[in-house]
Amino acid sequence: MPTQDVLLIDQIRTVKGDGQSDFITHDAVIRPGRSSFASQDDLNAYLVKVLGAKLQNGGVVGSLSHKGKYVRRSADGTDAVTFGDPLLDSISSATGTVVVGGRTIDLKPLRPGANTPAQPGSGGVIFDAPALKFMGIVHDAEQWVSEDGSYVEYRIRNGRLGFQAWRRGPSIQDLGAWEMGVQVSVWNTPMKYEAAAVTAINYMSVNAPCQQFSAGGAGATSDFNDTHVELSDWGILAQQPERVAGMCQALWHHRQFSNVVTAGSGCLGYETASWPLFPVEWTPIVTETNLNGNWTDGSTHSAVITVTRRSLSIDMSAFGRPTASGTVDGYADITATFPDDKTYKGQLVGNTIRWSNGSQWTKVVNTAFDLNGSWTDGSPWIAIIFEGPSSLKVDMSDYDRPNAQGTIVNSSTIKVTFPDDHAYTGTLVSPGTIKWSNGSSWTKKVA
Repeated sequence: MPTQDVLLIDQIRTVKGDGQSDFITHDAVIRPGRSSFASQDDLNAYLVKVLGAKLQNGGVVGSLSHKGKYVRRSADGTDAVTFGDPLLDSISSATGTVVVGGRTIDLKPLRPGANTPAQPGSGGVIFDAPALKFMGIVHDAEQWVSEDGSYVEYRIRNGRLGFQAWRRGPSIQDLGAWEMGVQVSVWNTPMKYEAAAVTAINYMSVNAPCQQFSAGGAGATSDFNDTHVELSDWGILAQQPERVAGMCQALWHHRQFSNVVTAGSGCLGYETASWPLFPVEWTPIVTETNLNGNWTDGSTHSAVITVTRRSLSIDMSAFGRPTASGTVDGYADITATFPDDKTYKGQLVGNTIRWSNGSQWTKVVNTAFDLNGSWTDGSPWIAIIFEGPSSLKVDMSDYDRPNAQGTIVNSSTIKVTFPDDHAYTGTLVSPGTIKWSNGSSWTKKVA
């Protein structure tokens, strides 16, 4: 296994101004930084520099957006306490302490769920989940909800999708710190969310009761093909909002999940707030022919198109050209921008793309029918096949299984190796069935 780079906190964050910063930590490993400060003012100045925080009446406040998970390791490679939030992980030692004015403060009681050096593996995201009640089945997933409305969890097999609002502190006897926010997280499964979004509001009485402020500074953030996204606010010796509320949305297991979660007291305006609908651009547009796969311009070379929701990528490496990108505009219409050329419109006519420059591409299908697309074994779950000129890839993540690899034996026969099982031969039976050598069969889903 290759050695993973250990990053410093300033390598994974971008200071945006006005107290805001962004953290992008896609499964990163970060190293504990400075954890000793001569005084409270020294600590405040450090947080202004490192997290882009703002001074406030002798204290300090900040806002964060955070995408991805991370763990901490010391310079020698040994595991360090990971709190799962950038504030505490920016100022704590490998053992989870901070020194302010000569006083050593153990921060672990602020986050009882923090993983210790002997207990790695949380992925850097700590859920302080309350007691949950089973509410029924939603999109083939069990839905579990907390009584206080702060937490909603969806369960598919061992996999978990969690929506959470939290409000902690202040803890004056320790650091005087508070934190609050809204997050979406996935764990216990290789099935990441395809897309996730958080839209959140803080309610704080400043010049009037329960004034609304954008949580996390920006008030909204989104992420793709990942396992964690959040908006949060924090402060040390500063005023804390009374309540946070947010709409959590996720596309997980090819299904749409959304809920409003909240934490705090009073300020019930969130109950009548106008929360966003599920983003339209996350729903794929069905096209006349499945765009995924290899396409030829009549030469011996082919371009490989990959569609993600309403976006497409075109691998032009076989032509010695850079990758193109574009959009799916309708049932028979696409747009693609070629960096070394121009932007062209494409019209789908059967298995052909007719480009606006007069050229055309034809789909390469070396089997009895196009294998690209979603396949079902009769359960609610799907496998996704990507067919190349001679090879196959099978995305099995919806089953919480590793991806499979295969080959095209001839126009009616394929062979696929499933890493957690065996290699099986598949016989293609038109118009859209694979009969496997173990006696099972898959049927192609019609969009």
